[in-house]
Amino acid sequence: MFPVEGPGAAASGGTVSTAVSDRPRARARDLRDALGDEARRLGFSGFGVATVRPFRRARWRGLQAIAQGRMAGMPWFTPERVDAAADLRRRHPWARSIVSLAYPYPPAGGSGTAPPAAQPGRPRGRFAAYACLDGGAGPTDYHDLLASRCDALAAWLRAGVPGLRAKRFVDHGWAMDRAVAERAGVGFAGKSASLITPEAGSYVLLAEVLVSVPLPPTAPSRRECGACRACLAACPTGALAAPGVVDATRCVSYLTIEHRGPIPEELRPLLGVWAFGCDVCQEVCPVNARLAPPALAPGRGSTAQGPVPFPDLVECLGLDDAGFAGRFRPTAVWRTGRAGLARNCAVALGNAGDPLALPALREAAATDPDEAVRDAARWSAERLSPPPAPRPL
Repeated sequence: MFPVEGPGAAASGGTVSTAVSDRPRARARDLRDALGDEARRLGFSGFGVATVRPFRRARWRGLQAIAQGRMAGMPWFTPERVDAAADLRRRHPWARSIVSLAYPYPPAGGSGTAPPAAQPGRPRGRFAAYACLDGGAGPTDYHDLLASRCDALAAWLRAGVPGLRAKRFVDHGWAMDRAVAERAGVGFAGKSASLITPEAGSYVLLAEVLVSVPLPPTAPSRRECGACRACLAACPTGALAAPGVVDATRCVSYLTIEHRGPIPEELRPLLGVWAFGCDVCQEVCPVNARLAPPALAPGRGSTAQGPVPFPDLVECLGLDDAGFAGRFRPTAVWRTGRAGLARNCAVALGNAGDPLALPALREAAATDPDEAVRDAARWSAERLSPPPAPRPL
């Protein structure tokens, strides 16, 4: 058991010796450090503690993004949500500290590692590496994995602090993940707007645990990207409007995951072969070249259960509802839905440039039950079809 509060003054009203007054602080530091050790034992690479004071700058940035239309298409991202996330004690007045956590995941492939060879007519696409996360017993949704680890960490803390209250946030909760992690010193925000950590670069997933016990905060990071602008130059759609400023409506991750309906035609050629998410800004980051965790093996077969780094686009385009559920139900890809994934694969096939994929595209254009999929398949089929022969004079 960890007592974290002690007498603030002597009962007689006299002064308290330094040794006595420092004892609660030392106990709180010991508790925080032990909690960090437990977090790392649970697989988190980054750990820090932030105060619960309002995140005023992050609130301003969030409201500005809404006002400028950079969050259009995500109706859940509202000013009310921004206000609540920026001041967690409004909804959780018992909170005294925020535990910030970063969980590492491996990138797809590696430096100089080629994807598996594609068969003629069966081009391969790309899934963002985090979608290919394996929880140890097979493919898993990172929300579920991080939630279980956060719950285990809270249970460990509760065993030492009876009566502890805790609330976890894993992406879908109302918390400002990056702002909390910056304040806690888990990492710093790069020009790509991703958090960059000293243990695993930006290949991390963020979570928080709000706790009712006061813990000494950890120091913020003083690092930054310096003059590097590699991610801004490499973004295929120009979604990085300025350092740290993302126009979500142009982001490949937004377009292939959150966006519903047809993808704007002017953006389709810029998506390349990304079928779910995008890792371009991470793959060009020189920090990640040094710090990224060991890479996923790129040779996992296209028919493996769950997402793979380089999927067979024709196979994924042809999945019906049952096939999609059977393969992707326990993973992050489930979020886009069968029609969303098929739409993305149809666009990616048009960008892959293999005319031998035309039969699959024409089949989808004629028979897929979703209009957005049929539209994307028609668009790609036109791109891959040979131009008509010139008429004789």
